Amino acid sequence: MRRRIAVALLALTLIAPASFASASAMAVESGDAVWIGSRTGHGYPGTAIFPIYSQTPADPSDPGEPDLWAYCIEHDVSALTNREGTVGDHSGYLGSNKFTDPAVQARVHWTITHSYPAVSLADLEAATGIAGLTRNDAIEATQYAIWNFTDLWSDPTTAWSWETPDSEAVYHYLVDGALAGAGATPPAPQAVSVSVAAPAVSPVAGSLAGPFVVTTDQPSARVSTTPAYAITDATGSAVDADAVVDGQELYIDLRGVTTAGSARLTAAVDGTGATGLVVSVPVVPGDTPTSASHAQSIVLVGAANAATSAAADITWRATASPTIGTTLTDAADGDQALPWNGGSLVDRIAYTGLTPGTEYTVSGLLMRKSDTSSTGITGSTTFTPTAADGSVDVTFIVPTGYAGQTLVAFEYLFLGATAAGTPIATHTDIDDAAQTVAVAAAPASGASASPADTSVGAARLAATGGDAPIGLISVAFLAVLSGAALLVIRRRVHV
Repeated sequence: MRRRIAVALLALTLIAPASFASASAMAVESGDAVWIGSRTGHGYPGTAIFPIYSQTPADPSDPGEPDLWAYCIEHDVSALTNREGTVGDHSGYLGSNKFTDPAVQARVHWTITHSYPAVSLADLEAATGIAGLTRNDAIEATQYAIWNFTDLWSDPTTAWSWETPDSEAVYHYLVDGALAGAGATPPAPQAVSVSVAAPAVSPVAGSLAGPFVVTTDQPSARVSTTPAYAITDATGSAVDADAVVDGQELYIDLRGVTTAGSARLTAAVDGTGATGLVVSVPVVPGDTPTSASHAQSIVLVGAANAATSAAADITWRATASPTIGTTLTDAADGDQALPWNGGSLVDRIAYTGLTPGTEYTVSGLLMRKSDTSSTGITGSTTFTPTAADGSVDVTFIVPTGYAGQTLVAFEYLFLGATAAGTPIATHTDIDDAAQTVAVAAAPASGASASPADTSVGAARLAATGGDAPIGLISVAFLAVLSGAALLVIRRRVHV
């Protein structure tokens, strides 16, 4: 008879059962609103379980996997679904049946925490000794056990309309266990919480976006991002995303990203603190349920593989394109002139818009200004900037053979440790005076000159007060000395 009443009151239809999937529920607490989905497909008609969603689904006709589940604790009150209900503790229970008794609340709590879905089917089979236990039988047994306590006051001999002997066997296992194992009052709710704080400053593409701060009362949390990005610490080093601890700071690695975008970082911990909380359901969607007017009251339960999760979203703006500019000088004296027989040149690369902590390579090539042909002389430097703007040096070794030529440095900036692929910035202006160096002309044939004598302008420096070059004065002075010496020698011979 009670079976027929349940069927009439709940008016559900039977379809092929679905399996419980791993749920990652947002934290649900007393005072929150939850959405109660259709029971169709989640048990036998009249005893099916309620799928619970921490947020109203975007498409209620296709809500996806639920975050939590719930059993009815008011047999004689009509069940309504596809609406929001209000979560509360036992003190906020609106019904008037035996669930108002703390001892009954304790037995109901024992029942839901020792049955499906808080316990997997495999574990429930092991506990009851029943092989091949079906999901629908486990749900029916659990719902009848709860109603036995809330509406029949612990009468385990009640003859419900069992669908199968397995359902009846699990029912007796639960009722007997609750009578023997439950205390005088229900246990305090299990503390399971996790939260994620988003960065205070909006990040920029090409950077480490953070910090996100994870807070949890559990030993560790698992984190992930949507879309998928690498998760690092403040230095850009990878972190163990499955073992994030309370207070840990995390960063989403946007190095190499240049366009604007957004992402969500989610942290999840095993278990749920919602098991045992009560949901009050309004008769009219949107109304506030009261003791005088409410639909069924239901008790929440998390699946065996349930998790509690929290998330934080970020949006970042596009990064400015990197730029480079160069200044080429003689390494010896810092001017833009090189001795005729070669030397070292230093090209100082000034950059903007780079990503701190990211590795770059700048590669240079010396060109002939006369015909813009390549000399084949190259230099490169790999570096990791600590700021978006700065400078780095590239050195070129110029051998003998370029006397009288004008050389211009072309520079190319690459992302990574090698000069490979497409450069992300270039500076290749053949007419840029800042990246140009003149090599002195070679000395006249047969003349000797030191590097100091042959630097640009050195051969033409004149003595104080005269127009003659120092070189010519030196030759004349040596000739005078030679003549004087010869005269002395001749005089000594005649003496």
